[in-house]
Amino acid sequence: MTVKQDTASVIAAAESHILSYCADLTSSKFNTSTERATKMATYYLPAISCFADGAITQLCDPSLYVLLIAGPLDKLGGLPELRGHRVEAVSENSAIIWLFLEVDGIAISNVYFFRQMENGTQGFEGGIFDGESWLLKQLPNR
Repeated sequence: MTVKQDTASVIAAAESHILSYCADLTSSKFNTSTERATKMATYYLPAISCFADGAITQLCDPSLYVLLIAGPLDKLGGLPELRGHRVEAVSENSAIIWLFLEVDGIAISNVYFFRQMENGTQGFEGGIFDGESWLLKQLPNR
């Protein structure tokens, strides 16, 4: 017998989270990549796992998030265009979010792992950033 979980709350929270994240990612209100990265870093939990290029990176120091986010933003040179997203609950406290972006006519997607903690904290606990990683490798070749 399986226990049916109520996932409406986590879907609503994840949906709100990704919409806010996208608004900041594509906003023109930030003057530098570091300013934008500082805001983007607030969407992540204090401990995250990132998967890209077949490697796992685990971080437990939120002060590093700004550096990791600002680097790719600097390399992009412009803002990505939002092409959509999809949220799917995994359990009553976690969801997977697919984010679809376009940069200079190139479509990419990333996957984010969203979690609601027992203490009320919520955010990304990691993701698969192969779309972003692939894009960054393509840019020098143009």
